[in-house]
Amino acid sequence: MGKQNTRWEESVERYGQLLQAVNDLVCHTTQLAKSYEDINMEFGQLIYENGLHEIMNKANTLQDYERNFQFMYYSLRGQVEQLKQVRGVLQVLLIRDPVNCPCN
Repeated sequence: MGKQNTRWEESVERYGQLLQAVNDLVCHTTQLAKSYEDINMEFGQLIYENGLHEIMNKANTLQDYERNFQFMYYSLRGQVEQLKQVRGVLQVLLIRDPVNCPCN
């Protein structure tokens, strides 16, 4: 028969799993935002250095592209900040959870 975990051990393990998942999400979302920015900077450099922005302007797509880039970039950055706040709240809950408080 295997060793049974106490309520405290189970609680710490569950919070640990959740915090690790949130940390992974923060990390991957940060990487996604950085990758998105890098790819779009390369695209912007290409179109502006080669005069291709003029074609996009004629097609009335340049402003739409720039607006959509800004929206997506700041949305991803905002998501990262919200996830960091969630992580902070979870860390406080871990400390305040009655299961994790000593009885004495």
